[in-house]
Amino acid sequence: MKRDFNSIKGKVFDLVVVGGGIIGCGIARDASLRGLKTLLLDKEDFAYGTTSRSSRLIHGGLRYLRQFEFGLVRQDMREREVLLKIAPHLVHPLPFLIPLARPADRFIMAAGTLLYDVLSFDKTLPSRKYFSRQETLRMEPDLRMEGLRGSYRYYDCQVPFAERLCLENALAAAENGATVLNHARVTGILKEGTTVTGVQVEDVISGQTCRPTSRMVVNAAGHWMDALCGMAYGQPKRLVRRTKGIHLLTRRISNNALVLFAGTDGRLWFVIPWQNYSLIGTTDTDYHDDLDSIYANGADVDYLLAEARRLFPALKVEDIFYTYAGLRSLADTGGERPSNITRAHKLLDHEKMDGIKGFISVLGGKITGYRAIAEEVVDVVCRRLGNAAPCRTASIPLPGAPAVGKELVEQSAKDAGLSVETVAYLAGLYGSASAHVLGLAQKDKKGKQPLCPHSRDILAQVWHAVNEESALTVSDFLLRRSACGLNQCQGLDAVETVATEMGSLLGWSAEERQRQIAEYRNAAALGQHFRMEASPVQPVS
Repeated sequence: MKRDFNSIKGKVFDLVVVGGGIIGCGIARDASLRGLKTLLLDKEDFAYGTTSRSSRLIHGGLRYLRQFEFGLVRQDMREREVLLKIAPHLVHPLPFLIPLARPADRFIMAAGTLLYDVLSFDKTLPSRKYFSRQETLRMEPDLRMEGLRGSYRYYDCQVPFAERLCLENALAAAENGATVLNHARVTGILKEGTTVTGVQVEDVISGQTCRPTSRMVVNAAGHWMDALCGMAYGQPKRLVRRTKGIHLLTRRISNNALVLFAGTDGRLWFVIPWQNYSLIGTTDTDYHDDLDSIYANGADVDYLLAEARRLFPALKVEDIFYTYAGLRSLADTGGERPSNITRAHKLLDHEKMDGIKGFISVLGGKITGYRAIAEEVVDVVCRRLGNAAPCRTASIPLPGAPAVGKELVEQSAKDAGLSVETVAYLAGLYGSASAHVLGLAQKDKKGKQPLCPHSRDILAQVWHAVNEESALTVSDFLLRRSACGLNQCQGLDAVETVATEMGSLLGWSAEERQRQIAEYRNAAALGQHFRMEASPVQPVS
């Protein structure tokens, strides 16, 4: 996937998709497979926003049963199975335990997990199972739940690298003829009367601008959606309610993924094994601040840490390596509590709403349902454009499929002269495309150089990311092409090496290299912002 901003000058597209999150990239993949001449744009990078700041789950959403959103749960259960088939290298089964304390909990969770199984009647995952108190404590010996009576286990899935799932949709779109550009900011919507005819785009890297035309524009800009609508309407337009969710990355505190309920307000939250750590989240609070600088504050961290310490008393502030925060872009339906707002997506046809033709917005939705949401959007686009091609995204694997088996990992490690652990990590990140990274490392032994003592990433990945995956900044690589920046050091131990190598490949000056390093360090500092505000945590009695 070679990025070429000049390739869109003077071009006419069937569809422009604004927003390179999981839904925007899914739309571009679907549209390109149906033969639409498609342009995908993102002002930052693929998965830069909410996609990379999620709980990294592919799930139906057990808590949505309490809100009677059975249709949403059923759709996502079906999509969970689709993703297990088309992205088996990225999406994996994950068992969850629900510890039970109150006498009524066993009845409530028995009914809830049974309904969850019923709604996933076509699943390939195991069904629920009950465990006694003793069995639960054998599985989770550090759990300290007052009145623990037992637990239910059920299965959902994890996508350890949601960024790669998003990127592979962009790669697939490009493979099928779409023009895919990151770091390309939409600065205006072109119109003739009340009809949208294209976009004005600025290349964030070079400063160039151009005005590609299109028959339709889809707004999949997530929490920046209102700004794009404002360009189309010529005046401010508010459609989105934004709520913030934060996660803590800590030392590993549980063996299993746990579904828990907050003692303070009854909200559902998770402790999820991720890599060698625990991912603890999430919160749900209204957000009205800077859309480009989102971080966990002291109150956010105090809330999650207090709840976690109630069940795992040994956990300390010092055990938090960093935090991250993201925004949900939800339909603004009024005054409900943030956690009660539906996560179901909503399509807005601006022609039907306000007479603005050729412009559609999609808001809400979860990572799990991205493919089905994209299918619905492209169905609408195709009807408008007279295209009868069917959707094929549920049956065509993503570029990294299939998953790489253990025997091939061991043989590849032997051939490349790398550890089995390193090759297994690369296979989990790239799937079958890991063969290309390993090939680079075999051609030049410099490519085998580790990037960071906290990760398995190697230098050849930088070459692959720049030449094949449109990585243009240090953050692109450390946070969204590899998992290096997601480890406990946040990639700070690798930033100098990565900047030097990327600078060599991309022709950076010494000043640009230093600017890239400083920019990354500033971004990483947001993960530590809470330390300036966090309240002292009292000992757990």
